[in-house]
Amino acid sequence: MSSRVRYGSLPFNEQITFFRNKLNVPTEIWSDLWRHGHNSGFSVAGAMKDDLLNDFRRAVDAAIADGKSLTWFKKEFNTIVARNGWEHTGKASWRAKIIFDTNMRQSYNAGRYEQLQRFEYWRYAHGDSRYPRELHLKWHDTLLPKSDPWWQTHFVSNGWGCKCRIYGVSQSEFERKGLSTTSRPNDGLRDWEDKTTGEIHQIPKGIDPGFDYIPQRGTNLIKQQEIAKRKAVVYQAPERLVPSAFSTAQGVNVDGLNQVLSAISKTSSAPQVAKLGEFFKRHDVKSVFVKQAEMGHNNKGAKDIQQAVQEYLKPSEFSPKYFYTIPGYRKTRGFTSKYFDHVVVKVANSTKLAKVDVDEVRQLVTLAHEFYKRGKTEYSMSHIVRTYGESKDHSGTLVTWLHEIGHQVHFKAGGGAAPNIPGLTRYSGANSAEWHAEHFAAWVLNRNALAEFNTDIANYFDKLVEQAIANGANHG
Repeated sequence: MSSRVRYGSLPFNEQITFFRNKLNVPTEIWSDLWRHGHNSGFSVAGAMKDDLLNDFRRAVDAAIADGKSLTWFKKEFNTIVARNGWEHTGKASWRAKIIFDTNMRQSYNAGRYEQLQRFEYWRYAHGDSRYPRELHLKWHDTLLPKSDPWWQTHFVSNGWGCKCRIYGVSQSEFERKGLSTTSRPNDGLRDWEDKTTGEIHQIPKGIDPGFDYIPQRGTNLIKQQEIAKRKAVVYQAPERLVPSAFSTAQGVNVDGLNQVLSAISKTSSAPQVAKLGEFFKRHDVKSVFVKQAEMGHNNKGAKDIQQAVQEYLKPSEFSPKYFYTIPGYRKTRGFTSKYFDHVVVKVANSTKLAKVDVDEVRQLVTLAHEFYKRGKTEYSMSHIVRTYGESKDHSGTLVTWLHEIGHQVHFKAGGGAAPNIPGLTRYSGANSAEWHAEHFAAWVLNRNALAEFNTDIANYFDKLVEQAIANGANHG
């Protein structure tokens, strides 16, 4: 249905890649993994078991890739601790916050380091820490060439809870504004003793132990090899053709969505799924799965999830409720808008993407064609699978999601009028937008079957999707 209605703009690909390239390193205390070791190793102090560390890894990965909140991570932390019987030091809330903040901030800064390479100069900006560090305030507005050695030890973050940032300044901006570089701060070094080993480390003043390094990816390969010799349980992050999703139903999440698409990609629909993946790389279209009670603008359920949805979508204006609520929500399966960069799909508590029958949803296109030939054209692709399929609403949720994504593909391709070709379903005859959405779902699920219905429609979507991808070449 078409409607007319954590750290900046995270996540971004450089940040996600940095985190996923790490190896798991069981450690007893935080200093076991020192300085550049954090570039290539993931650890939680005291977490020695592989299953425990991987559970934390999955949770942090989801937080980074999906924009999950600290509140969500604290709940996951408690679940992981209970499942593994882990006895940790410190209060659960404090440990969860440390893990969350450190990994989110350092992976963000690693991604920023990659992005900042295109700027000739870097500027240090003090953050809004509750208790500002004196030297961090002193370094505010330090402007130096990116090649200056000072950045090797002072690239953010520079301590626990440090919220300082680095901003890039291009050569043209430098000249246009008449800027000049500042002197390199030289505040000296201090000795810090590792109480466990007795080793003395010299650390720049103003920087916490272990933070005097650049959290960049693609560096320190020798250190990574050393870590691998000690313990190298390689974390396998789930392949994410769809980068993120927000859901209030336990059985519907981004991993479940990607697992279904992965299964479809093992069929003749592999080229279409691959093109869908290219579309998501070009356009940051997000997915919101909410229950019916959460889709009414004045409903308590909508108010309860407002902050969480806002954290995920990060709307620049208007109340975030206008981005996931709609009049007539009781009859709506899903909706989006040409003004959105997301789609909304209705789910139930009982909905589980794990129960999607891939063979059934692919046969859906052939079944729709059969109804058409008998002169009994069905209402919609979603209606067919929900009414006649064994997997009912589970598969129906996937089909509705593809329908709404079809709207976004149509919008991103320019929103042109549909060709004068009768559609597979009655809903496709409602207007040009629904014609595109219905047949896009069919194109992804089973292009071959769509071509048997009408070759021109199949060929049309080959070109439309390519155009949507091409239009996103400068997106972001």
